[in-house]
Amino acid sequence: LDQMDVYSNILYVKEDRVTLSALAHRAVRVDKYRPETCCIVGNYYSLRGRHERAVTYFQRALKLDPSYLSAWTLMGHEYVEMKNTAAAVEAYRRAVDINPR
Repeated sequence: LDQMDVYSNILYVKEDRVTLSALAHRAVRVDKYRPETCCIVGNYYSLRGRHERAVTYFQRALKLDPSYLSAWTLMGHEYVEMKNTAAAVEAYRRAVDINPR
């Protein structure tokens, strides 16, 4: 599952629901308790417009690894979609705190 979360970001940008769905199912079968899996599933739900459900999965990723930069960033994007500016800013700040470059 290493780097598969990055691949899921590419599938999200390409709006490739079928491949992203297959990747999410495979990741869950391999290890549903990895933060990468949670981000892959979160990307899948985001692509389907289910932003609240996506946030749930990004939060799960962060419970598994609180320093997981992608999860903070992706969760910020979801909060923007949900028009929750304060939560988006907080998520982005947490991402910057982890990686200030």
